[in-house]
This record gives sequence, C-alpha cells and structure tokens, in this order.
Amino acid sequence: MVAVLYLGGRKGYPKTVMSPSNMTMTMMGAGLLWVGWFGFNAGSSVSSGLSTAQALTATQAAAAAGAITWIIIEGFHQGKATALGFASGILAGLVAVTPAAGVVQPYGALILGVLASIFCYMAIMMKNRLGYDDSLDAFGIHGVGGIVGAISLTFFIRQSWMDEAALAAGGTWSVMQQLGVQVAAVLVAIVYAAVVTLVILFVVNKVIGLRTSNAQEMQGLDFSIHGEHGYGMVNAG
Repeated sequence: MVAVLYLGGRKGYPKTVMSPSNMTMTMMGAGLLWVGWFGFNAGSSVSSGLSTAQALTATQAAAAAGAITWIIIEGFHQGKATALGFASGILAGLVAVTPAAGVVQPYGALILGVLASIFCYMAIMMKNRLGYDDSLDAFGIHGVGGIVGAISLTFFIRQSWMDEAALAAGGTWSVMQQLGVQVAAVLVAIVYAAVVTLVILFVVNKVIGLRTSNAQEMQGLDFSIHGEHGYGMVNAG
C-alpha cells in the first residue's frame, strides 16, 4: 500500500506521465469495477437486510461524489475534465468508503468521496512531480484513498454504532477514542505493507531484477519480452 519505487533521479528513466492505451476499455473497466464493488462492500455483511442496504447506499454515494469532485478539480486545475479523471474519482471514492460502508450515513459517504478525490488528486500530482514509480496509481489512489477513508470515517459513524461500541466497552466510547483506534490501525497497516513490500522487492531484484531497460519499456513489454503486440492491427516487421 505504501512502498513505491523512486526513479525520478535515475539516469535513463525520465519523469513521464503514462496515459491509458485504450480509454474505451478503461471506462468499461471502471464501470465493471463500480458494479463489482457493490458485491465487495454490501456483500461483506453476509446477509440481505438493513446493513446490506446501508453499505450499498454508502458505496454508491461515495463513488459518485468522488467522480464528480475529481472532474471539477481537473476542470479548474487543468482547464478540462477527462474520462480518465472520472474513472480515477470513482475509484478514489470506492476505496475510501470501503472501510466505512457499514458504519457511516449517506452524507458521510458523500464527504468521504469528496475528501478522497482531493487527497488522491494531490498524491498523483506529487507523483508526477517527483517521478517515482507507481503502477496504476496504486499508492496515489488505493493507498491514499484507503488512509483518508479509514481515518475520516471516525467523524461520520452512525450514533447507533457508537452506542453499541460504548456498551461493548462497558461505559462510554468517544469519537476521539475511535479516532485513536483508526489511526493506530492505519499505522500498523503502513508499517506492515512497507516492510513486507521491501522484502519482496529485495528478493525479486536479486532473482530477476525490478526493471527492464528504458529502451525495452519504451518499446513495450508485450513486444520486447513476449515477442507479440497487444494490438495486432498493424504488422510490425
């Protein structure tokens, strides 16, 4: 979630902003992801009742808010709103609401979607400036969006849930106590992800290497590694 490979200062690897090779498929994927996320969040209740409906509603609200917020930011910052930005906003909202879907009210899900798009957009701008590797913006959207959602949900939890938490704690349970739990959980996840990812990167680097050459990457890995083209409309001799 948090470990990324910095290449901004490495010779032969310029800072580049990669665009999707097929926006039609990107938008199809975003739509499938949006629908599938209902099963991910609402299905986690393992039932068909009020909690399922609450999670489904929160998921829809956050995704829609995230998408709209992202294209508004793009419009002001870059002068135009893009389909890729719309898809990115959808994902930012979905990621942020995932830890919160079962406990927040719809207005809280809307706010989470807005916050997620703002912070994820800033994270991607930082990536473009620093030039570190982040395939599919995994950290910029999944990592940052998850952190924003996991911490911010504290302020939008339904009172009924807080009452149950207080009963389980044998007394009172405040928003600040819940915030402490959420922050601690996020920090544990960050440390775990960073340590395990660094170990995996070390092993992979020793066995097969982390990167291809710049020439191979610019040529396209389909051709340079596998000897084929992702799109066979043109016969390249």
